[in-house]
Amino acid sequence: MKQLKHNREWMTIPSLPCAEIEETLSFWEMLGFTVTYKMTRPYQYGVIERGGYELHFGRVKGMDTTSNLYNGCLVMISDAGEVYKEFTQKFKENLGRVPHSGIPRISRMKPEATRFTLTDVSGNCIIFISDKEEDDEIWEKADDNNQHPLQQSIARAIRFRDYKEDEKAAAKTLDAALRKFKNEAQIDIAEALIIRIDLADTMNDPMRSDECRILLRQINVTEKEKMGLARKHDVILD
Repeated sequence: MKQLKHNREWMTIPSLPCAEIEETLSFWEMLGFTVTYKMTRPYQYGVIERGGYELHFGRVKGMDTTSNLYNGCLVMISDAGEVYKEFTQKFKENLGRVPHSGIPRISRMKPEATRFTLTDVSGNCIIFISDKEEDDEIWEKADDNNQHPLQQSIARAIRFRDYKEDEKAAAKTLDAALRKFKNEAQIDIAEALIIRIDLADTMNDPMRSDECRILLRQINVTEKEKMGLARKHDVILD
């Protein structure tokens, strides 16, 4: 995201659609934003602000929130992980759960990830990104051909999972790699299996999860190494 850095002489403020302004502003207030402007007549419009950044919303009459697939923006912040923890806590306090599917929802953020996606009550996708070099490094690692094939497949799966919210593509990438790997380090095989277990659990595929757990027990890595990988990817192993 290096190309997004600028000297702030000019600033773009995203204006996004919403189904109802009251519901939209209340949602963002729940997450700690401040409503700085609200108009309900002659049309609905509102503004939220936090940390010097603003998002504007305008009501679109008859809007189908489930088909709002292309509206959103990026928000560059100093620490996406800390904001993610705050948002998930707000969801727990106000909804009693953290919604990872449906509308609204928040994507799952792994411990070493640098971004997450928040989908609001109107289906707008706001991507919060740590404004650090690590975000570019994780993305670019998937294109590093100096890695062993399985290592590159792991990096590509992480790109699909964390940057594109495409768990099916991540799973497909790892399944293809695990079918044909040769002369790969045991620790890399274990990491691929642990990520695949997590994807299977997330996608409600217990059969594939069980298959990978069986294979993982056959890999020659120490229990300490295995648990270290599980912590790295926030995966619970039985």
